[in-house]
Amino acid sequence: MSGKRSHWDPISGTIEVETPDTSTIRQGIAIPPVVNRILLGAALLSIFWVMVEGFVTDAFPFVPVAATTVVWGLFFGAAQLENEDGRKIIRRVRLAKGKGWSYTGELMARVREFAGVSKSDGVDRETRLVKSERALAVEARVPELTITRVGAFAGALFDGEFWGESSQDGLPFWLAIGAMNMESGLAFNSDLRRDAFGGKGGYGQFFSLLGAYRIDRKTGIRTVVMPENLFSKGPLDRDLKTESIEFNRAFRISSRYKGEARAAADLTLDTLRVLTPATQDVMLAMHKRYHNTGFVLDDDILFFMAQDKLVGANAAPDRIDALIVEIAEDFERAKFSLKRYVE
Repeated sequence: MSGKRSHWDPISGTIEVETPDTSTIRQGIAIPPVVNRILLGAALLSIFWVMVEGFVTDAFPFVPVAATTVVWGLFFGAAQLENEDGRKIIRRVRLAKGKGWSYTGELMARVREFAGVSKSDGVDRETRLVKSERALAVEARVPELTITRVGAFAGALFDGEFWGESSQDGLPFWLAIGAMNMESGLAFNSDLRRDAFGGKGGYGQFFSLLGAYRIDRKTGIRTVVMPENLFSKGPLDRDLKTESIEFNRAFRISSRYKGEARAAADLTLDTLRVLTPATQDVMLAMHKRYHNTGFVLDDDILFFMAQDKLVGANAAPDRIDALIVEIAEDFERAKFSLKRYVE
C-alpha cells in the first residue's frame, strides 16, 4: 500500500484514504466485448439445449451436458483471463497517481449480510450482498441524485472513489464512479445503441459519476437542480423559474434555507443569485453532453451527478480507460467554472 493520506470529504468531513498498491495485481488480457457476448450467448443456448433434449428423449443428454460444461468453462475462463476487476483498479490508481489524487474502491464495495429465512422445515441462514455503510451514507447525503427517480436518475451503484485538490485554486474535491454492463443489441430504439462519444453497438457500459467540491463560501441554502420529467409538466410545473426558458425546460429547481426560516421571496432571490445566467449556461452544457445531469448546492458544497452510456468500441477496456480520464477532466473544468460564477 502507498500510505494513508487525509482529505476533505463531503460525507464525513475528513477521511483518511490509502491508495492500493497495484504491483501485485495481475494485469489480465483485454478481451474484445464481442467475444464475451458470443460466449455468454452460447452458454445460455447450451442450457436451453439441455432442457429441450431432456424433454424429447428418455436418455441422459450426454452431448448437450458436455457441450454446456465446455462452453461455461470457456465463459468463466475468459473472465478469469481478463481479470477486469484488477484492470479497473490498475487504471484508476494510475489516474489518481498521475493527478496527485487518492483512490480506493474498498469503501464502496458491497458487503455480505447474513439473514434468517423461514422455510417449511425451519429457519435457514442465507447470505446476500448489500450496500456498504459508506454507500448508504452517500445516498443519505444527496438522495436527490443517487436514488432511482422516474424521469431522472436510474439509481447509482458506485465501485470507487477519488479525492484530490484542484491544481488551479487548491480547493478539495471528491468523485465517486460506478459502471455496469449493458446489452441493447435487440433494442428497437437506435439511440440506445449509440453514445455521446461516437460509439455504436449493442454492448456497452452504463456509468454514474457523482462529484462534490467545496466552493469556500457559505450560501445558507440547499438548492436542487434536477432533470425535468413528465410528472412536472403543465399544471404540475410549479418549481422555481429563472429567466431562461431553455433552462426551465431542462431542469426542475427547488430550494430551502439551511438555517432559520426566512421569507419565500428572499429564498427566491438568494437562489437566483446562485443560479446566475453564466452558471445556468454551464449546467445546460453538462445537460446536453450527458444523458442525465443534476446538481445540489448544499450551503458551501456543490454536488453534481451525470449518468450516461458507452457502447461499441468505446466499451472496450482500453477505450474506457481513456474516456474515464476525459470525463473526469470534463467535470474538473466544469466545477471550476461553476465555482467562479457561484462566488
